[in-house]
Amino acid sequence: MPYDDERERPSWREIDKMRDRSPHTRRRGDATQTERALKSKWLKERYLKEVEKLFAGKKGSREHEKAFQKIHKAYGTSRFNKAVRDYVKEYGFPEDWGTLILLLDHKDTEIVCEALKALKELYPEKGPVEQQGFMSKVRVLSLTSKSEKVQEEALAVLEELQA
Repeated sequence: MPYDDERERPSWREIDKMRDRSPHTRRRGDATQTERALKSKWLKERYLKEVEKLFAGKKGSREHEKAFQKIHKAYGTSRFNKAVRDYVKEYGFPEDWGTLILLLDHKDTEIVCEALKALKELYPEKGPVEQQGFMSKVRVLSLTSKSEKVQEEALAVLEELQA
């Protein structure tokens, strides 16, 4: 349909504006949509969790989570020592304060001593309740442990943290 008058024909600017309104075209504001999505607390937490998994490597896998949960579920049972040995062999020592506290009840002196050292490093970051609980646990270990190496390590930790 030819246009009779030049004014009836839309200009290229008007044609471009109509195209931008189409739902089928890609919008330039995709970056702003991502920014808005990250403002959502739930989406941000989910995104950060995925990023942490990516950088965690082996410790970000489902197998790691299962082994980690196995330690907590087996605590106080005969399966605890094996669960800890398997975890440490596969993934190294945990970095979690609560799990390291559980490792202080393991039978293997090397594992207990390493857990004491790791807890000593995390000690300054903890609150007074956790610090007091840790110091009580270390005092008990220094008095009741069957291993002289664990007793010596516990006494060293007590002396260093009380100084």
